[in-house]
Amino acid sequence: MSFKKDLKILENIWGETKGGSMTCPQCQGSLTIIQVEPIDNGENPYTPYKTIIECTSCSFRLVTESFTILGSVKNFDSHHVEIGSWSPSGSRVLSRHKHILSYDLLKKLTKTGELVEFLVVNNQVVQVIG
Repeated sequence: MSFKKDLKILENIWGETKGGSMTCPQCQGSLTIIQVEPIDNGENPYTPYKTIIECTSCSFRLVTESFTILGSVKNFDSHHVEIGSWSPSGSRVLSRHKHILSYDLLKKLTKTGELVEFLVVNNQVVQVIG
């Protein structure tokens, strides 16, 4: 598969569902994310991982990049979210990513300032963990 085609598939996996559920584009089965090994990337304040997304029911498999951010929502709109967090060295970081999270969830997280972990796949926030 080409990188452009992989990105389009990833957009479809999360872009259409909007609920954070991961559905296989081939058979509609459940997808699993496996973070395998760290990728050396000096530009990113977080550690990205080689990530495999695979279906539990068929042969669908995609290799991509993902990371998590522990932080709080500082601002958001319908397409982007700004997350206040800390880099591995301890400095404050404000990062901006595309997202598919619900408006109500982002509004609640902005109001409470709660620290949560965000799953970012190909620079798109796809899920809040915890």
